[in-house]
Amino acid sequence: MFTKLIQVPMNALVHNIVFDTQFSIRQRQPYETNIKEWLKPVIDLEEFYVYPMNGITGCLDYWTSRERKGIFQNNGDYEWIMQTGNDMQYISVPSSIDGNFVEVPQDVPVALDIAYVGTTAIKKIQVTPNVEKVFYSLSKPFGIQNARTGWYFTRRPDSRLHKLTYEAEYYNYYAHAIAERLIDNFAIDYTYNYYVDKQTAICKEHNLTPSDSVWLATSKDEKYKDFVRANNTARLCLCEEIQ
Repeated sequence: MFTKLIQVPMNALVHNIVFDTQFSIRQRQPYETNIKEWLKPVIDLEEFYVYPMNGITGCLDYWTSRERKGIFQNNGDYEWIMQTGNDMQYISVPSSIDGNFVEVPQDVPVALDIAYVGTTAIKKIQVTPNVEKVFYSLSKPFGIQNARTGWYFTRRPDSRLHKLTYEAEYYNYYAHAIAERLIDNFAIDYTYNYYVDKQTAICKEHNLTPSDSVWLATSKDEKYKDFVRANNTARLCLCEEIQ
């Protein structure tokens, strides 16, 4: 019924966009994206350089392999991160711990994972000068994790990615074509508005607290102890129930 793994459903409208997408298999094309404009109701990344990546996991692998600062995170945050020190904080907003918005720290360099943006109502995330990296994909909003859409945002240009993406025009054309069609056709709060009534009904039926992310709920009930990530609070994925 409830799961730890988040397997996002794909509704018929999204499905039709994805499987009707055309892209060039042979001809190179300059990389362009509207992702900054699409994200702007929630987060303003105009000051950042942007590079396409194969999902947030691809972003994290690339970043951690090159980051010289020691990385730390809050207990219960995304388990993919290996902690290496205490110089720079990785944090997900909305939080992977419970699906809720949290404040971005301002007293330490930050790498910000916004995977759950697009699954919530519109609420601003403040990008303070200490935020150095931002990672995003459309897996959580639209259930297209196998297409591996993703973006790596950085305040300073990355010379290697810049040459590959903008000069050599090497990037995932298929993922890019799907991503751009989806953000052209659906608003940033589309998924939340489409599913929030189902989230509310499921939470009421099972006495759960709805998270800011439409896919999640929380509970302190002992019967969900296997789902606890931090603060004695269980994070429950509602995707199977919603679907």
